[in-house]
Amino acid sequence: MIHTNPTAAITTEELPKWLWLWPVFAILILQLLIRAVWPEFANEYLADEHGIIENLTVILLIPAIFLSAYLVVNYRAFPVNWLPYLYGVMGLACLYFAGEEASWGQHWFGWETPEGFKGLNDQDETNLHNMSSWLDQKPRLIVELSAIIAGVLLPLYRKAKDIQFTPGSWQSVFWPTRVCFPVCLVIGLIKLPDRLIGGDNIPFPFDIRVSETQELYVGLGFLIYLASVSIRVYRHKKGDTESL
Repeated sequence: MIHTNPTAAITTEELPKWLWLWPVFAILILQLLIRAVWPEFANEYLADEHGIIENLTVILLIPAIFLSAYLVVNYRAFPVNWLPYLYGVMGLACLYFAGEEASWGQHWFGWETPEGFKGLNDQDETNLHNMSSWLDQKPRLIVELSAIIAGVLLPLYRKAKDIQFTPGSWQSVFWPTRVCFPVCLVIGLIKLPDRLIGGDNIPFPFDIRVSETQELYVGLGFLIYLASVSIRVYRHKKGDTESL
């Protein structure tokens, strides 16, 4: 349920800025600075296939998986019974994402790729996403479109129309709040220069490995969104529905 309330006060965000705002700027600025000042380090250790960016993506997804488990365990706190199933699927998606990023441990422990994977995997790794676009590009596109629509366009529309969801409704629990806006904006726009002019035409030091960077922001986006929902569900359990 939704309603308009032109006199509604802006409530304090459910998450601190050090989680939902500052990392969004810091990740991109630091990567550009390191690439500009120390390009050799950036090429070898930062955005390499097994580099800092990819490992940080996995690290961010681990708490996201636990947050999804928290939401499933607290299924009684939801105003509708289908939402816990959705967050369970989202948790499995985060697990798949993290496992694939680390090639299910191969990047860390260095085992040989099984023979069954070598003929099917584009990069000779123990993962699935390099075998088919249905396991890589298409899920990536779904996440990107979801970020743009639910995390950017919907909050802007709600702001323009001054729409407030009814406290305690499923909409007040489910839809991303403004804490998701910055990370979703980056997820939606970071590949735009590459698509418009091509990666080879982007000047140094802005010619970062944009796919790995976008994946890092997707991991951060999952973490911010699931943390936001977890806080709202916790407040709902405590009866503080006015803060939803």
